[in-house]
Formats: sequence, structure tokens, C-alpha cells
Amino acid sequence: MNQTLPTADLNTAGTTDVIPSVAIDRIIAQRNEGIALFMQAMECLATARKILLDASGDIFLYGFEDCVTDSVRRMDKPEEAKRNITRLADRKIWDRLMTDTGMYTFMSSCQRDEWNSQLMSDTCPEITLDNVLATFRHLNASKMQTFEQGLIDVYRKLSWDYRTNNPCRLGKKIIIENLLYRWSNGRVTLDCSGREALDDLVRPFYLLEGRNVPDFRNSIGAQYGEFLGNGDNVGKLLEGEYFTVRGYQKGTVHIVFKRSDLVEKLNDIIARHYPGALPPRVRITVKEIGE
Repeated sequence: MNQTLPTADLNTAGTTDVIPSVAIDRIIAQRNEGIALFMQAMECLATARKILLDASGDIFLYGFEDCVTDSVRRMDKPEEAKRNITRLADRKIWDRLMTDTGMYTFMSSCQRDEWNSQLMSDTCPEITLDNVLATFRHLNASKMQTFEQGLIDVYRKLSWDYRTNNPCRLGKKIIIENLLYRWSNGRVTLDCSGREALDDLVRPFYLLEGRNVPDFRNSIGAQYGEFLGNGDNVGKLLEGEYFTVRGYQKGTVHIVFKRSDLVEKLNDIIARHYPGALPPRVRITVKEIGE
């Protein structure tokens, strides 16, 4: 014998209607429209990311997803969302412009550090045509002072614990500490700071001879980084145009200069920054030699 459960009529409105009056069609339409707008927003975000990636010249826009998440959570502050995505885009684009134009060539290692810190700060300069041109003009106009300062930065970091390093002047050879990075597996590489230090050292040589400074992507720092990466070249000699480079497992790099005449001019530059560091040059006449 079949039994059925008793049924209860739904009546939440307190009326005699079996089913309360609800605008079902309108609710379904709102649902469909909301989903459609959400999907359109997804397409817009994907398009925005692609455009910004193209502008940055990179393969991944790190931080983009964080900007999207923060923007959704704080929809009441659209200006903050705009500021965050603008900074993210501008940092990437600045790096591309400085790289593609070779302008990093006109920066010393310390300037690169300061520039990178500025890009990551709240004072990241906005990408505008005026700002880009002004930055490029400034770097080009101040390259002499920049290259001198790069030389001074290398000189100041020399350790006087090595007899070959003279605290009063650059000699035939110098030893630079902690220029190479040693990995846990024993592999030794030259990181960005090491490449920049070698570039800081070589740039003044080119200027002293009135020559164009090589692009940082083809400089002695880049060459030595590639040299170390191509097999077991630790302890082996790389012949540069103005000096040789030989690195060792403990991270030190030995530099032997080839042009003593230019090294003397570098010492003159150091003397201008540290007047008491270098002894005055002594001119010896033929008569004095005879005596």
C-alpha cells in the first residue's frame, strides 16, 4: 500500500496565495547581467595586463594580481587603485627605457642602487615624455662626474689588508673583495653589483682617451659575467682592453692594469676627491738624475 507524505503550502506573506509574489524574471535578469559584466571586467583586465606587458617589454607583470585584489577589496578608494597600478607600470617601463636606450651605461653602481630604491618608493617618477627626456639629458650631461664618482666608489671599497692595494694611489694591480658570489654548490658567479663595479672601474679609461663608453650590455662587467658562466673559468684570466680580470673561489677579483699612463690620470682624479691621500708628483730633471 503506497503512502505519501503530507504537504504544506508555502505562505510567507500572510496572504491566501499559495506562492508569494516574487519578481523571478527580474532577479534572473540581474543575475545574468552581473555575471556578464564580471566576465567583461575579466576580459578588460586581461587586455590591460597584455598592453602593460607590451609596454614594459617583460614576459610577466609581477604584482598585477595584487593590484587587482587590493582594488576589489577597496573599491571605495579608486584613486589608490590607480596610483598602485600606475607605479607598477611605471617601474617596469622605466627599466625597459633605461635598458633599451643604454642609459644604465651612464649610471654608477651607487646611482643604480639609488635609482632602484627610488623606483620602489612612493616617489617613483611618473612616466611622461618630459620626465623621460629630462632624465636622459641629465644622465648624459653629468656622465663625466658620474664616471669619476664610480671610480671613487671602487677606490673607497678597496681593502688595505692586501699589500698590492696602496691606500695612497692605484698601482699596477688591485684586489677587490667580495666581487663574486659563491653558491652552496660551489658555483661562482658575478652578480649585478659585481658587473657594475667592473664597469665603474673601466669607464674613466674610455673618457680619458676620448672614446665612447661601451653599452653596459657589452661592457667588461657583462663580458666577465659571461666568461664565468661558460664553464669552469674561476681562476682563469680574462683579457680586457684596459686591464685583465681574474677571479677566485673566495670571491676576490685581481685586476692588473695595462696602461700605466692612464692609471696616473686616474690617480689625479682620486687626488681631486682626496687631496691628502696621494703624494704630490715629483718632477726629476736630467741634472738631478746626474747628481
